Amino acid sequence: MQTRYQRLRFTVYMTIPVKVLRFYAQWDDRSSMFGQRLEYIINYFLQDDKIEVLEVKQQNSGRDPFPKLVKKQRVPRVFRGVPSVGSKEEDFEDEYISDKDLIVGNTIEIFGRDMFLYDCDSFTREYYLHQYGVEQPANQVEPETHVEFPSMPLPPYNGFGSEHDSLASYFNLIPKPRKYDRTKQAALDSIIFRWKAKFDIERMSMVNPDDHKRRFVISYFMGDGTLSIYEPPIQNSGFVGGKFLERQRVIRHKAKFGDWMTEQDLLIELPGTVWINNYPFSLLETDKFTLRYIHKGKLDNIVSIDLIHQKMRNKGQGMSKEIMNVFRLIDEEQSGAVSLDDLVNIIRKFNFELDEDEIIALMGRWDQQKNGFIFYEDFVRTIFE
Repeated sequence: MQTRYQRLRFTVYMTIPVKVLRFYAQWDDRSSMFGQRLEYIINYFLQDDKIEVLEVKQQNSGRDPFPKLVKKQRVPRVFRGVPSVGSKEEDFEDEYISDKDLIVGNTIEIFGRDMFLYDCDSFTREYYLHQYGVEQPANQVEPETHVEFPSMPLPPYNGFGSEHDSLASYFNLIPKPRKYDRTKQAALDSIIFRWKAKFDIERMSMVNPDDHKRRFVISYFMGDGTLSIYEPPIQNSGFVGGKFLERQRVIRHKAKFGDWMTEQDLLIELPGTVWINNYPFSLLETDKFTLRYIHKGKLDNIVSIDLIHQKMRNKGQGMSKEIMNVFRLIDEEQSGAVSLDDLVNIIRKFNFELDEDEIIALMGRWDQQKNGFIFYEDFVRTIFE
């Protein structure tokens, strides 16, 4: 036969729908050896005043996943051990935790663990406001104290291989080769920027008397971000020439390991100075491929029409009449104009040594009507007379 207490509990269970108060708690055990501050979720079931405690799993915490610290049950305010045989739940009714004990900012004891309630969900806040007229405080979590762990400095370069090779044994017990971005390397492997350079004597700390004679070719490989320097041999200079710097990644001047030089450090206005392995190099000029990349293919910034005219004038000096006669032979209709294809054939016939960019710039200058023809008399008179 049910007691009065059991009938009351059954009536409450049947009339109150399944509603749960949810609190967020912390248990700080850092005062003990190897202790931690752990996060928990405390669910209070209004139907039967029972409590369950769930542990919040933290990523990479190193702890085994035990999601339920306390299964659903009534929890005493102060745990004094297991009740004796024959005792009844109603005999300890006033000793169990109720919803009135759960206030954000308070600490409750759950089987010997002091749980600090630092927050709750929106339903719980509305429940306490309507049921008891109590407004739960805002989030009471204490911010973590920032601990700065000492970092071991990188060892100096030992001179074997590249700096990455030297540090491989520092980062791994068994050195591993550097990983490459194969997709980037396949797409950009054919893109190579080159510069003609010399030493910036004014910025060098130690200068050899013959350093001003030395010239270098600096190449930057977009595929893997490496850089190489070649020194063309000069007769009777006292320098052998050859590889000045093996192809490798280079750290920026006065920077830490990992801060590598990129193409932006070299694609500067010429003449300009760049530091490579504590050597100041003055970039004098670059090839046309690099110029196209810098100026996005605009020929006006790559070639000069005046220099092209001067180049043809020097090559065809004293040949103006012969060139004019060739143009007239081609112009069978005596219209005074020839096609651009005929112009290209004449340039190749007289071996003016113009590259593709220079020929395109020349055609753009003299094909003023944009109809594919040029007036050769003005062309010959302007350039060769």
